[in-house]
Amino acid sequence: MENTDSIWGFIGIIVFACGIYAIYAYIKMKMTGEINATLLLGKDYTYKKCKNKEAYIQKAGPALLVFGIVALVYGILDVIHCYVYTMTVVDTVGMVVFFIVLVWFAVYTSKIKREYF
Repeated sequence: MENTDSIWGFIGIIVFACGIYAIYAYIKMKMTGEINATLLLGKDYTYKKCKNKEAYIQKAGPALLVFGIVALVYGILDVIHCYVYTMTVVDTVGMVVFFIVLVWFAVYTSKIKREYF
């Protein structure tokens, strides 16, 4: 059982790191005006082909920030759940919220990507 918990805890650490990276990407995008291709565009798109970069950043930025915050919070909850104090219900609710936000983020950013590229 401990081996399974450590695997889930490792996933929590990865989600936490993704949350930090998403928040960093949001801040950098707001400061420099460069679109983060890794999180928002994918390998088939380049930010140089954006029809209206400022409008895209205005629409994608808040979604990236929400995803980053939710990932960060869920990562913290999962690490606490796996390594510090077991709180199954809170961890499960956090996981469900994280997956809902993850799917929403993917669908929303795909939609605006089609609109601006």
